[in-house]
Amino acid sequence: MGLTSSQGRLLMLTSRLSDIQLDEIMISQRQNQLAWQSEKVAKEYQEKVTNMKLVMKVPDASETNGYRKTDVNYEDMASLGYLITNAAGDKVYLLPDENGKLKLPKATNLGEDEQDIFLGETYEKDGKTMATLANKDKTEVEVVDGSKLIGDKTKLQNNLMNGVIFVLNTTGENTSGLTVNQLEANTRYEWVQDTSDDAEAESKYNYETARISRQDNQLDMELKQLETQHNAIIKEIESVQKVIDDNIERTFKLFDG
Repeated sequence: MGLTSSQGRLLMLTSRLSDIQLDEIMISQRQNQLAWQSEKVAKEYQEKVTNMKLVMKVPDASETNGYRKTDVNYEDMASLGYLITNAAGDKVYLLPDENGKLKLPKATNLGEDEQDIFLGETYEKDGKTMATLANKDKTEVEVVDGSKLIGDKTKLQNNLMNGVIFVLNTTGENTSGLTVNQLEANTRYEWVQDTSDDAEAESKYNYETARISRQDNQLDMELKQLETQHNAIIKEIESVQKVIDDNIERTFKLFDG
């Protein structure tokens, strides 16, 4: 191989080596992204299997303890004299009845001396639907459609947990809304581990980890192939460089002679 052809070969090999090194860097970056995804998946799974939810005790004579535990929901809360309110305590969120009317519910699950307490009647005032609650302070509140906030128990739970809405105990001394943490001190409410989403979380975790593992293994194979090519090109570059060096050395000896 002549000097010119050797130099051309060296340039081609050097260019190919640069391409391989770039591919190796890109694969390393993709593997870093997979590591980040794996950490995220593990974190989400941990949060799902350790998350808590708020449950309440509702009187039930058919139960041994005299009550049943259930996820917080509008109907059971109202039956115990609890209403959903805003931070200021001047609005009460209700669900419309079958006729689309907003009516204050009836508290029917209280003690014997508090049975069948109505929480109040609605009336119009300054273009708003208002009510005076049948609590000790006779609190006047605006009645608002709460379908978007408490339309189902999932919305109710999430909005309570996030401090979007509050709970008003119409039978208690405090007329302001209770936060979700204050409810924990109430004997009718308690925190329990939420296992309802554990199976789904485990299924998603197993799927995502298997997917990430497959991609990572594929990238490992590609990286090994590139490393093999990398080493082969290095050896060939060394061989071509030796040929060039030998040609240069012979040329100088020729002129020295």
